[in-house]
Amino acid sequence: MKIGLVSEKTGLGIHTIRYYEKQGLITKPGKDQSGHKVYDAKDVELLNWIACMKNSGMPLSQIQAYSKAFYDDNRRKCLELLEEHMTHLNEQKTQLDHYLDVTEKKIDRLKKSLT
Repeated sequence: MKIGLVSEKTGLGIHTIRYYEKQGLITKPGKDQSGHKVYDAKDVELLNWIACMKNSGMPLSQIQAYSKAFYDDNRRKCLELLEEHMTHLNEQKTQLDHYLDVTEKKIDRLKKSLT
């Protein structure tokens, strides 16, 4: 499929897809008879995961390692990287829950002091 359709399916901009390609996050796509790049379903699947990993704060080096493992069909390595990232996300969630609780209590105290 052409890059425009990939962009629609992933929600990523064309420039972002090209950037990820240059960074080696997706393999260099083949070309059709007219010379247009052609991506496959595996590229789309990975691009969706890359967006998720990036938006959740996974470092670029880990995303690159995941991408390599994904294309190598090394499911064990993919699992290892995602479990490590999940641990990190759960730690962040615990911290965020604490900050939310503290902030909520502070807001409540301030509201009470205004009445």
